[in-house]
Amino acid sequence: MDFGWTPAQRAVHDRMRALGAEADAAAPDERMRVLARGGALGLPIARDLGGEGLDLVTTALAYEGLGATLRDGGVLLAAGAHLFGVALLLARVGTPAQQRAWLPRMASGDCMATVAATEAGAGSDVASVQARADRTAAGYRLTGEKRYVTWADRADVYFAIARDGGEGRPGGAPARGLTALLVPRAGADAADAPRARAVADGPDAPRARAVADGPDAPRVRPGAPLATAGLRGARLAPVSFCGCEVGPDALLGRAGAGLAVFQIAMTYERALILAFRLGAMERALGEAVRFAREREIGGQSIARHEAVAHRVAQMKLRLETSRLLIYRAAWELDQGHRGQAEAALAKWHAADSAVLFALDDLRLRGGAGYLEESGLPSAVDDALGGSIHSGTSDVLATVVARWLGL
Repeated sequence: MDFGWTPAQRAVHDRMRALGAEADAAAPDERMRVLARGGALGLPIARDLGGEGLDLVTTALAYEGLGATLRDGGVLLAAGAHLFGVALLLARVGTPAQQRAWLPRMASGDCMATVAATEAGAGSDVASVQARADRTAAGYRLTGEKRYVTWADRADVYFAIARDGGEGRPGGAPARGLTALLVPRAGADAADAPRARAVADGPDAPRARAVADGPDAPRVRPGAPLATAGLRGARLAPVSFCGCEVGPDALLGRAGAGLAVFQIAMTYERALILAFRLGAMERALGEAVRFAREREIGGQSIARHEAVAHRVAQMKLRLETSRLLIYRAAWELDQGHRGQAEAALAKWHAADSAVLFALDDLRLRGGAGYLEESGLPSAVDDALGGSIHSGTSDVLATVVARWLGL
């Protein structure tokens, strides 16, 4: 077992660390473009499809580098939803035509993707979604309301989960399962456009399309970004699918097998979505150590007090255990294993550790840490968001328990 990094891996980490610093210095609305120009949105995508062809362990290391210098966790969450929740899924279950049509543009950032699954009555229990994918002669008609969609108002394509309406089934009959669709956005920003379409370029492009014929016509309708406590750069918002017509090539996997497809997407996302937190925690730990050494009370550094030293030591423990679990999950997926339990453990532990880490960091500084200017209250809010997205701790504990046969 080798815990070292190759020179090539270290070079990728350092390049992403520099890219994160560049994005951090940019205006908030420009940060995703900086990440796209620097190649951060296509690292594990095959070279012949526009990416760098990196393994997932190296990709996790790259995102750790980004998190070390880019403090905007919301943008990094949106980048992770795009890359880990959709692009890697396409690379795994997409047809060759779908991969050629979408992945080069996703890798470059020309086409931003996101996951649209959560509903008012279906969050942790995605099997309860009520959005419908009714079959038509030309493909599917998607109708339903999704909540808390990352990068909702700026996405170009949505990975949507809906209840399969079946084919030729009488109205009101129960659907047999869920269906996963890749739904392009069209007309969302131009309600007055007489005819807006989203169609992939090239002879191999999927026939998936969303058509808008005026302000009341069927189309994709993202809502305004929600006022979240943290992770504001993720731009969470609702999305309405108002009878969107998509072709048969919008289908991901088999009709009715959408739950299995969604689980694959969540496994990639859970394994890697918090890799950037490792870099953020490493940076914060260094700052905490410096503060503890330099801060004096009664002429003595507070680092001399065991209560302080132990708190910082616990921060280090949480960082390193999170790091081990995230890289283990990435390695499992690199080996071609299912990795569901490992991904759940990684996301569960890293998310909970990040919350405790952020609270310890704030408490270390006392009243000064509670001031907004310290940035620490925002860090706590961001960390709390990580304990919810991609599966709450309770959901992930259930995944692990079932893996254990309970």
